[in-house]
Amino acid sequence: MAHRRGGSLYRGIHSGACVSYLGNALLGLDLFLSTITGGRPGETLSGRAGSAYIQGKLRGKIFCPIIDWIMWAAGAYPSPHGHCLHAVRGDVLRARAVIKNQS
Repeated sequence: MAHRRGGSLYRGIHSGACVSYLGNALLGLDLFLSTITGGRPGETLSGRAGSAYIQGKLRGKIFCPIIDWIMWAAGAYPSPHGHCLHAVRGDVLRARAVIKNQS
């Protein structure tokens, strides 16, 4: 099992070629799953949970802590809290990058 706080899996996922290929593939899967479950284009499952949490919706209060813990336990996020809220920002930044590239 990977180290949870800043461990090898976290560093491995967030370094070099791994980010560009594996990271993009996982992001694509995440976006696909979000889309087929009713999400907006470009919105990840984590981002949807984070947005719902911010809005005080029950599904956000349920799924946000679960996703946060899973991402921490898998070593993909350095803390058991905050992944979904951070994902909302990531969704916004990706959308802005697409808009900028189209201008």
